[in-house]
Parts: sequence; C-alpha cells; structure tokens
Amino acid sequence: MKVNHREINPDKRIAMIAAMELKGYRSCFVGIGIPSDTACLAKDTIEPNINLIYESGAIGAMPKTKSYSTGSPSIAHGSDMITDSFTVFSDLQAGRIDVGLLSAAQIDIFGNLNSTVIGGYQNPKVRMVGSGGAHDIACLIPNLIILMPHDPRRFVEKVDFITSPGSGAAFDKSRIKYHLGKGPSILITDKAKFVMSPSGWNLDSILDDFTYEEAIEGIPWKLSVSNKRIKIDQDILIKVDSISPL
Repeated sequence: MKVNHREINPDKRIAMIAAMELKGYRSCFVGIGIPSDTACLAKDTIEPNINLIYESGAIGAMPKTKSYSTGSPSIAHGSDMITDSFTVFSDLQAGRIDVGLLSAAQIDIFGNLNSTVIGGYQNPKVRMVGSGGAHDIACLIPNLIILMPHDPRRFVEKVDFITSPGSGAAFDKSRIKYHLGKGPSILITDKAKFVMSPSGWNLDSILDDFTYEEAIEGIPWKLSVSNKRIKIDQDILIKVDSISPL
C-alpha cells in the first residue's frame, strides 16, 4: 500500500509511528488525546493483547469515540474492569504496568515536560491544567514514550516549568536512589523518532516523504544526521482512518 505521508493528518502520523513502538508490550498507561489514539490504534492492529489502562480506573479499555478527559464516559468502553485512580496508580507504583504514553505543551532536550504554565509560574501568559497523573507516570513507569506535534513552540532549551521530570544528570541519581523508572526513552513527532542518550535526545529515524531538515525544523537542540527511515506497518496504514478516536 503506497501512500504519501505528507497527505496524512499530523496527529494520525504521530499515532501511526508511536503505535509501532507498542509492539511486544502487554500493559500501557494511557494519557488523553494523541496517546489514547495511539494506544487504540496499536491494540486494533499490531498488538491486540495490550491492556490499556487509564488513570480514572478503567482497565482493559478500548474507547470507540473521542475522549476529552480521563473521566469521559467513552473511556469505559470495553473495559475488563472499572476500578479507581488509587488502584491503577498502585499498580503503576508496584511495577505492574510496562509502558506509558504522555504528551505536553513543552519538552526540553532531556525530556522534561511542561503542562502547567507558559511563562513565569506566578504571572504566566497561559496557565494550563497541570499534571494530573503525568508526574506519577513519568517517575514510575519503566518505559516512557513522549508524543509531540511538530510545533517549534513546544521544543525548548528549558521548559518554563517541570511538570513531569525527564532524564539526565539532574534526575538520574534520584531515579536510582528511589528505584524509579528510567525516564523518557523515545520521543515521537509527526515527522520523526528520537531516542534518549546521556547527552539528551538524538534523532533516530525520519518518516518517509520527509527530509532531515523538515524533521528538525524549529527544534533548538543540536541533532546529528540520520539516514534511517520509518516504514509504517501495513495494518496500521489500513486501520488508521477507521479508528474512531482519530
């Protein structure tokens, strides 16, 4: 199936690239928005046995309509069990959930996420919803994938506020001391995939039909050239337009 990826909606491109990263996982702590779209797409294609877990307490869910918050009624569709936030975050802390998907308003080179304020905390330009469960997920999940639209305003040298901590020297000692997760390991945009290194994000691969220049446009970090290409799984290409949340 030959497609021009430029003609696909950017949010769908993120979901397609990120869905392939869920291959092999059995449980996923899912955020709202693109993370939920991604998880549903993966479950409907390459990883049907993955267990989707939402912070409101839905376990084994498969939403069929767009979810605007963790409390949206659609979250409960198809659930194996409906519990509460205490239960699913206890499972997270106990190490029973394999991978997490998060997004945010800002991200820096070490994967620190900001979903709290744009500008100074006391007098911000924009005050957002804040952490919700994102801070807990970022600290506790053993494998964390970040999903971000390719908007240069989102990629910064230093986030305005650290809502959810990333990797790097500032947090690595604390993560080891308190037996926390290793922090974000993969960053997916609608044009490329980045992987975490000791010096921050590295460009790993670029989606077909896009150039290196387009993949790093507006991103302030120093990034090496990559010739690797992202090839979308055929089942995902076929199903991406039929998944209701998208």
